[in-house]
Amino acid sequence: MVENDIKVVKNPGATLVFQVDDRTTSSVTTTIKAGEPVKVSGNYVIPVATGDPEIGTDEFVGIARKESTETASADGEVEVITLLPYQTVLRGKPTTSANVDTASELAGVINDWVTFDVTSSSGTNGIFTIDEDEGSDPNVHGLCIIGGDIEKGTLDVIVHANATHAAPLTGQTMD
Repeated sequence: MVENDIKVVKNPGATLVFQVDDRTTSSVTTTIKAGEPVKVSGNYVIPVATGDPEIGTDEFVGIARKESTETASADGEVEVITLLPYQTVLRGKPTTSANVDTASELAGVINDWVTFDVTSSSGTNGIFTIDEDEGSDPNVHGLCIIGGDIEKGTLDVIVHANATHAAPLTGQTMD
């Protein structure tokens, strides 16, 4: 992963501390790095996977602010900049930069509902990008492309409320 793959650029939520499972019992084998998007998994947070966040399935929490503190044998914590649905703006690289390197190509993906793509790389949780290749599906995909910068090769997205930790998932109520 390149530190700060995904950045919060506008309207952040609160920075909160979440628990991270030890690396022996978790499916995650390295610490969560700053800039990695994380979601709820049981009582812990883990990095999102390719195709996350999904509406009604994932509880996308936000972007890690610092590296997590878990070890191979002990649970840890991670500071996360949380999301405000439809308000927090996230910025990251597109999965295929050549697809959005002109104004007309960028215009062609504005308002598309997409997800993250995670490319494996040895020793890390992967490289996180915004998957403009995926095709828009507003009923499933949790990220809406609202802009970008063709010179810097970045995309800006907001997050659907029903793909976040900030809103209850289908069938759940908030007490």
